[in-house]
Amino acid sequence: MSDTMKVLLIDDHPLIRRGIKQLLELDDTFKVIGDASNGTEGINIALATSPDLIILDLNMKGLSGLDTLKVLREEGIDARIIILTVSDAKSDVFALVDAGADGYLLKDTEPDVLLQQIKLIAQGEIILSDSIKDLLLEQRPEQNPIETLT
Repeated sequence: MSDTMKVLLIDDHPLIRRGIKQLLELDDTFKVIGDASNGTEGINIALATSPDLIILDLNMKGLSGLDTLKVLREEGIDARIIILTVSDAKSDVFALVDAGADGYLLKDTEPDVLLQQIKLIAQGEIILSDSIKDLLLEQRPEQNPIETLT
């Protein structure tokens, strides 16, 4: 990991973007190089700036976090990508992990814990919020046989 990681924030809530930026600025490891209020804008910024780390919301107007993640990976963006969301739905967790998310963190995490988790993900670890780990330890739901046939 280089001395300073370039970070892109993608979230449709300005307060969240500002709060995460302020949190990251407490640590010299991170430099926020851009923020976007939607997935399309975030993809364009990522392609122009080549961030090392992207913090991405799941539920946004327009392009969802899942679709944004898929496009980022298809475009060859190799940044570490953290999903920061309120959703602990199994289907969301499985879909985002399968799509290549490097971390799945919940927005109700305490700021100091969140900063530590972001640092670990930036260093190459895959980190999930505790309640998300519990979901993944449960057996994945069986695929619907009717969906398999169609």
